[in-house]
Amino acid sequence: MKREKQIVTIVGAGSTRTPALIGSLVNYKDRFPLKKLVLFDIDKSRIDAQKDYIRLVMEKHCPDVELFFTDDEDKAYIDTDYVFCQMRAGNFEMRNYDEKIPLKYGLVGQETCGPGGFAYGMRSIQPMIDMVKKIREYSKDAWILNYTNPAAIVAVALDKVFPNDKKILNICDQPYSMIKSFAKILEVDMYDIEPRYFGLNHFGWFTKLYQSSTGEDLIPKLKDYLTNHEFKPYNAEQRDPSWLETYKNVNKMMKHFPRYLPNTYLQYYFFPDEIAKKSNPEYTRADEAKAGREKEVLDICRQAREQNSLEGLPLLMGQVHGNMMVEVAESIAYDLKKVFVIMARNEDIIPNLPKDAMVECAGALTENGAEPYPYGEVETFYKGLLENQYAYEKLTVEACLESNYEKAIQALTLNRTIVNPNKAKSVLDDLMEVNSEYWILK
Repeated sequence: MKREKQIVTIVGAGSTRTPALIGSLVNYKDRFPLKKLVLFDIDKSRIDAQKDYIRLVMEKHCPDVELFFTDDEDKAYIDTDYVFCQMRAGNFEMRNYDEKIPLKYGLVGQETCGPGGFAYGMRSIQPMIDMVKKIREYSKDAWILNYTNPAAIVAVALDKVFPNDKKILNICDQPYSMIKSFAKILEVDMYDIEPRYFGLNHFGWFTKLYQSSTGEDLIPKLKDYLTNHEFKPYNAEQRDPSWLETYKNVNKMMKHFPRYLPNTYLQYYFFPDEIAKKSNPEYTRADEAKAGREKEVLDICRQAREQNSLEGLPLLMGQVHGNMMVEVAESIAYDLKKVFVIMARNEDIIPNLPKDAMVECAGALTENGAEPYPYGEVETFYKGLLENQYAYEKLTVEACLESNYEKAIQALTLNRTIVNPNKAKSVLDDLMEVNSEYWILK
């Protein structure tokens, strides 16, 4: 059956992840056909830097798709069907502060976890709220697929402000990336793996990995492998050194807590002192990304612009970020009921956690959106960790929406990467100073 064509808007289209996302849309053009593609970013210069490469790719591979670039939000959302949101409030300049200021105090310097994640979340919340309101002015029924980090904090905020909007889906690509890595180790097709998972975003565990074709749970085989081998990402040869270290820490976490397979981001909460001590305050992941992916993509785009052709240039492809975004939209658009690790309001998914928590779990994506699979109660250890982390997320959102300094201190003191209220106050004051253009607390 021929599939209906879609109108897609990419928010944060100035990201250097966008060309690879375009590559994924090209690769999936028969499965997720487009009528129109809108690329929107408030920073026109970032769109312009990549515009010619994207235009040439679309002209070559999808010439019948209408392509529209804009920095005007009143033109970005007209009659759109799907909004792919990947905005980064403050760009690399603010990410540098997020990662480097905490290291001054011996704290984890990471863009989504710890004090850096707090600052990034505070910058993201209001723009995301404004975005949803604007989308609903022009496209009441559009699906808003949010990949903006820190996804946990953004998801809590959007659920609090738009509790009845059932067409907002918050989702993260790290579980997808980990499944891709598991599949390589196990020598199976990643699409033949159906996960079971519980937790919060960047704070959860895989409990089962069912092989759909056989019904077998592959977790025991994977655990056996990880007992004797380092865990590596599927594309280890292309990854920065810090990411390779991150994956090794999965082995380390499992030596302490072998029951489930942890999300890589849990390393920051279990080993914060060690990670901070090993970090270089002069060169963090922001610098790695800028010297690596950012430079590589912008060089390719510059060459395309200068020669006005794709000759000698690759078709960039999003093996994780881009592919997952398109597969999620495809499953919703055509009611495929594919299983992903998704975020949803808890209600009774995990009965012994707060009902309003935005939990991460396995679920099918249908024409009605996410249908999360009930998980059941979690044991005391995991319950304690998750309640603490959710209290941090909730207080962060409240601090932002209320401009409340006291709640910000409470949030950061609860965060396992900080704990000490003296450090919480010091790092908050420094972050507040450099973020004054984005958020102010009283």
